[in-house]
Formats: sequence, C-alpha cells, structure tokens
Amino acid sequence: MTGLASSLAEIEALKGLTGMTACDIVVCPPFTPIERAVERAAGSDVVIGAKDCLNSRQPVEIQ
Repeated sequence: MTGLASSLAEIEALKGLTGMTACDIVVCPPFTPIERAVERAAGSDVVIGAKDCLNSRQPVEIQ
C-alpha cells in the first residue's frame, strides 16, 4: 500500500476476503492515510496496523 488515497480501495477488496481465508488480514499503511484506512475498515474483520517509521538499526527502548 502506498500513501495515495487511491490505495485505500485495496481495503475494500480485502474486506470481501475476510472469513474466506485461513489467516487474519492486516493492512499497515503509511502514516498519512492511516485514519482514512481505519474508517474504510470499520465494521469488517480487516485490522489496520502501523508501519515501523524508524529508520534505524539500533534497538529502541520504550519507556
């Protein structure tokens, strides 16, 4: 998925596959369209996650 709004149509296609697959469906869009992705997936079994935005090979300590 890219950051383009047109990519949100992919979520509609995936919504039709839920319950027909042997796995969960998770979409991890870039940060910019994440709110619209959550809105598109509402009411379905498609889960929206987030991409790792860190560009570092060093471990990050969460506090």
